[in-house]
Amino acid sequence: MIRRARADDRQVIIETLTLAFARDPIIRFQFQSDETYPARAAAFFGHYFDVRLEGGEIFLADGGAALWNPPGGNRLGLDAVEGDWERNVVPALDTGERARYAAFKTELDAMTPTEPHWYLGLLGTRPERQRTGVARGLLEPMLARADRESLPVFLETGAKGNIDFYARFGFEQIAEDTVPNGPTVWGLLRRAR
Repeated sequence: MIRRARADDRQVIIETLTLAFARDPIIRFQFQSDETYPARAAAFFGHYFDVRLEGGEIFLADGGAALWNPPGGNRLGLDAVEGDWERNVVPALDTGERARYAAFKTELDAMTPTEPHWYLGLLGTRPERQRTGVARGLLEPMLARADRESLPVFLETGAKGNIDFYARFGFEQIAEDTVPNGPTVWGLLRRAR
């Protein structure tokens, strides 16, 4: 069953995303140490849960979660999102992790469309639930909404295999770039319908 997340889902969503992204090229570029990964990932995913619970959309399934930003950006506003990042993520990261995130963010910003769009920031499925339809179930409600609103949907991925997965839902590759000393990142767009 797919449902909207509530505040009391925070821990299960952080755990789900931490497991889902444990080998993701972008996340592991940012957080390279296996020893510190769980704590760093918890701060990172916790931030995105906190700012998207009220400022975006979060859907939860048994073994998966999807976190979205609405057209025009997070409804909380840039100052609130950046303030939360500075308070809750920056203190948990070392200098190298902050620099790697900044390098990734520069590439992401360059490939992000300027037109209003829904942004799928995170879609993660626990490893034991992958290839069971969880991701499809998490995508469909927001893709249907984007269609009703005649809006495109954008996402980025660092996993080349994800390109084919998202193509089944109408996403096309619109960008490819490599983060300096890091992974290749692909920008995917599902055009307005």
